[in-house]
Amino acid sequence: MARPAAMSDLDALVPRARAGDREALEGIVRQLQDPLYRLALRFLGHPETARDATQEVLILVITQLSTFRGDASLSTWAYRIAARHLLRQRRKGKAVSFESLVEEDLSQPPNEIAPQALANAEARLLEEEVFLGCTQAMLRALDKSQRLAFILGAILELESAEAAAVLEISEAAFRKRLSRARSVLDAFVARHCGVANHQAPCRCGYQVNHGIQLGRLDPSHLRFAQPAERTSLEALRAFGEIQRVRRSLELYRAQPELRAPQDFAQQLRKMIDQTALSAS
Repeated sequence: MARPAAMSDLDALVPRARAGDREALEGIVRQLQDPLYRLALRFLGHPETARDATQEVLILVITQLSTFRGDASLSTWAYRIAARHLLRQRRKGKAVSFESLVEEDLSQPPNEIAPQALANAEARLLEEEVFLGCTQAMLRALDKSQRLAFILGAILELESAEAAAVLEISEAAFRKRLSRARSVLDAFVARHCGVANHQAPCRCGYQVNHGIQLGRLDPSHLRFAQPAERTSLEALRAFGEIQRVRRSLELYRAQPELRAPQDFAQQLRKMIDQTALSAS
């Protein structure tokens, strides 16, 4: 997935923003909001929680802008703030483990999607919702340090040096974390995921009714799947057998590029206007 475009242009906005240029400040927020949302959603797993976390991180970025020394790019610095903030987040709801995924979610026998579910959404979108939700759950089953390393290195595709700078560790330590995370995910999907391995038992369609029964999937309000000419699940099926060494990578890289659910820069403008009005 792409990182913010024109990084040098982004860095060039910093002195203007520090000098009180509102448009420069909004420009910084607008360029950072999508990549920071992608990081938050992948780490936290829930769109609503990720939206709130993204807003909190952006506020930290703009309020701490005076401390930016320029020893790294602004995006690296913002990712570092985000990583610190996300690691402090307390997990809400039931903890996810690879064992619980198998026992509770991936053990459904072959079955047909219920007609009432199909009355609200196409089967292809319901399967896509399960697929995207399941891959999010797999990330949450990783420990936090491995999860961040995999998101930064494998999904957001940061270079080792930049990802290591974000996590404030050595490049060797980062590569080790990333390798471990990939090994865990590769082994899991090879054994259980029918998308990554055609011989594995799980199929996304088999999990739809189960997800609805547990309240995790609402056919009338899909959290992840969006109408598209080809869903990521369909693209992977058309791709054919995924190479063993790239199983976990392909599952995530085939997914649509995520965008922030709202324009935080516009919200920032409103906050500044309200603050100025209150002070006058």
